[in-house]
Amino acid sequence: MIKKVLLVIPARGGSKGIPRKNLRPLCGKPLIAYSIKAALQSKLVTRIVISTEDEEIALFAKRFGANVLMRPSDLADDNVPLDPVIDHACIESEKKFKEKYDIIVTVQPTSPFITGVDIDQIIEKLLEKLPDTVLTAVEDCHLRWGDCSGKPTPLYSKRVNRQFLPMQYKETGAVIACTKEQLQTGSRIGENILLHIMDEQRSIDIDTYHDFWLCEMILKQKRIVFVVIGNHEIGMGHAYRGIMIANELIRHDIVFLCHEEDDLAQEIIRKNNYRMKTTSREQLLEAIFALDPDMVINDILNTSADYILALKKKGIAVINFEDMGLGAETADMVFNALYPHQIPKETILVGPKYFCLRDEFLHISKRQKRNNVKKVLLTFGGVDEGNLTCRVLLAIFPYLKAKELSVDIVLGVGYRHTNDLKNTLLTIPSESVSVIKNTSKISEFMNNADLAITSAGRTVLELASLQVPTIVIAQNFRETTHSMASSQNGFINLGFRKEISDAEILHAVKRVVEDFELRTVMCKKMESLDLKNGKKRVVANINSILGETIRDAAYEK
Repeated sequence: MIKKVLLVIPARGGSKGIPRKNLRPLCGKPLIAYSIKAALQSKLVTRIVISTEDEEIALFAKRFGANVLMRPSDLADDNVPLDPVIDHACIESEKKFKEKYDIIVTVQPTSPFITGVDIDQIIEKLLEKLPDTVLTAVEDCHLRWGDCSGKPTPLYSKRVNRQFLPMQYKETGAVIACTKEQLQTGSRIGENILLHIMDEQRSIDIDTYHDFWLCEMILKQKRIVFVVIGNHEIGMGHAYRGIMIANELIRHDIVFLCHEEDDLAQEIIRKNNYRMKTTSREQLLEAIFALDPDMVINDILNTSADYILALKKKGIAVINFEDMGLGAETADMVFNALYPHQIPKETILVGPKYFCLRDEFLHISKRQKRNNVKKVLLTFGGVDEGNLTCRVLLAIFPYLKAKELSVDIVLGVGYRHTNDLKNTLLTIPSESVSVIKNTSKISEFMNNADLAITSAGRTVLELASLQVPTIVIAQNFRETTHSMASSQNGFINLGFRKEISDAEILHAVKRVVEDFELRTVMCKKMESLDLKNGKKRVVANINSILGETIRDAAYEK
């Protein structure tokens, strides 16, 4: 037998904390509109009524699709509990609509994040498990204190970390569903109760101006999908930059999407606790559309025009990094710090001023420049595909040893030549060589170096931000196109690793070590680069595009 369900939204005109709260605009809609919309989305509710004494609330309730029951003034006082109000609404609804109800659901108008799905799940619990009452609650485990005759008294037996406390729940008041028989006892809360657990964000009940502000922020959230790559061939810089930008957009709903083979990117994202999904290359668009984003940020190198146009046709804003493909022409914005030869336009922003430095490079003391070189840094990215670490170390170590210079070798998490390096170190035993793998403070090692040798990725600009004299060797052909790593910007660029000799590497090292004036010129050229504000510029541009693509808050979603 199909059960009839009455849903009541009690909405008084008076409110002590926030005057006219139920009609106050929340992201362009009266607060009460959100609970009415959720009720209308329910598939199990028979009748929706607003119980109010206020004519203006009644007017808006009707306009948003609800029925209205005017309650008597004696049920609209501040001191009247909700149980008699809901009982009155049930009795009057049965008279007015000539229906007999089996289940009575109360939805508070001050809970804007309740959905029709929540309401239906609560009703289903009542129908299937036959409790007297089902109500919404949220996990609420904290070290609590009470007041015993004016003395603070712990309400816990043992101080432990929050995750080890006994599970506790706080009633949200957003939804209470009960049988009609239970309501007729004078209380909606029976002895046999089930909880419907909500997540913390959706459990907000608006009671203060701060609650209103918080709900506005949540409702204005955008969903941003970061599509990033990161593997032993490409390296990990794209994934690291994605994390860096995501950290600046944390108030939005962030999801990362990776190709299945991009194992290094997946590892980085997991370590940073972002939500992540994987997909095949062939199913990338379908995976993006399933996430229903407001914006897609691609850090996948070149894109096709078809890919970008498919996103744009869905109304999705598109941001690309280091995109030299045809898709760059139709993206909303492209940032390209490493390829300044790309023809700039209003939507293609090129040059070092758009390089995103990690925070560890922004908040660091200025490097002390020494007259003589004491320490050399070798670091060739997260992967070091050509194992330049071993090659360069073997080529220059006899010279460094003769000069009594120490060496820091910083390896990335994707370095796969560990055995080769161990064997190399056996041939040149020295206490002056330190090997560090997968450090979270590479800026410290850079700042302590008088000379760095690195590949032609993003590391060159990190070194430039600290004004470290740097010799650059490109790992692959694409890195040879990174024209930022040029003598004009203070670097000695030796070119592609397969096209240079060990003798050329050694010669370059000798030049820098033995020429103080050369090092000074290199540092001055680096100092002229505007790197410190790049991330701010990028994030400001992203936010400006997000602002233009606001969907009518969550009400329309």
